[in-house]
Amino acid sequence: MRLLSKISLYHFWLSLFVLSIAGFFLFNFLQREISREIEEQLELQTDLVAGEIQAGRAVNFPLVQIKTGDEQVLMKIPKIFKDTLIYDHVQNEKEGYYYFEESKKINDQAYRIRVMTTYIGWGNYSRTITYIFITIAVLFIALGTLLNYFISRKLWKPFLNNLNQMKKYSVSSTAKLELSSSNVTEFQEMNEVLTDLSQRGRREYLALKEFTENASHEIQTPLSILKTRLESISQLPVDAELTRLLGDAKQAVTRLSRVNRGLLLLAKLENNTFAADQQQLSLTAVLQRNMELMADLFAHKQICIESSLEEKQVFASAALMEILISNLLSNALSHSAPGASVIVLLRADSLEVSNDGPPLTFERSRLFTRFGKGSPGYTGNGLGLSILKQICIGQGWEITYNYSAKQHHFKVSF
Repeated sequence: MRLLSKISLYHFWLSLFVLSIAGFFLFNFLQREISREIEEQLELQTDLVAGEIQAGRAVNFPLVQIKTGDEQVLMKIPKIFKDTLIYDHVQNEKEGYYYFEESKKINDQAYRIRVMTTYIGWGNYSRTITYIFITIAVLFIALGTLLNYFISRKLWKPFLNNLNQMKKYSVSSTAKLELSSSNVTEFQEMNEVLTDLSQRGRREYLALKEFTENASHEIQTPLSILKTRLESISQLPVDAELTRLLGDAKQAVTRLSRVNRGLLLLAKLENNTFAADQQQLSLTAVLQRNMELMADLFAHKQICIESSLEEKQVFASAALMEILISNLLSNALSHSAPGASVIVLLRADSLEVSNDGPPLTFERSRLFTRFGKGSPGYTGNGLGLSILKQICIGQGWEITYNYSAKQHHFKVSF
């Protein structure tokens, strides 16, 4: 749920809670005040009735009852203020009344006077108040929520704009991060922090990029010299032991060179260096070309390669697609036993390469990590699948692995 929606929802429930509490107290306050006012009116009516009796005039007020009796008994009865129901034969229903009783001594005679007045009933009061209050509450909450939403939307607009800018921003881009200013102190402080963070990230990225390129270049040069010198030494008359040691040294140098190139490629992929080289190309043609180039290697291991290729166009870097296909096929070649089979399927929505082989000897979670190899005797540099993963991430594709029916299945979903 978006922030503005959550704020509006909280405002709605808070308003509803406050209005409900306010309605409860309002009803009780009105009930107490109205009851007190009715009691005062009935006391006044009682005094008026007593005045009529004292003047010797007959009392014919409606809803008035006058009783006489023993002074000792009547004067001990306290005042009474209560409500009651009286049957109304006109409306054919019971109506609510308040009555007030008080004993008075008038002209040496004790009287018990009861006066009554009708009222609409607290049920009717509560319904009327509830209807009015619900109407007011609905209007207040609806208008308040809408007003709060639009005000909050206006206040949060710079934040949302800056959020979109941050989503698009990359430290590898030469464009400067431009953030919308705001008169809200917290947002302005956040802008300053984000601007400083982007600048530091850009500087660190450039420093790391320069270090990676320099390190790769400086490492590759002595590796080439070592490889050349080892080749020259191997041409001299040497015994069998020295030949073996020279062969091991050359393999180590070659592998180190491949690792260096692989790490440099990963750094370039993570920094999105190939974004400017993208073009429309046929993935089918890239697959066919790489299978032809590797046909002798598969034949040497007596591996049968089967393919079913549909025409598939992609918008990508040609160099990266060559690496993607080459690494997939090389992985299948390296991990297939002689006489096994490799199946390549290219569809409109996916590319799948499968090869026969025993199950993994390490955790599947390590498969696409750097140097995550675990097969005994494997001589690769441990970066091939990591490079595949990074290429797919850069293209917005998904690469998955599955093992079933004694086959390894690598699937790239476009």
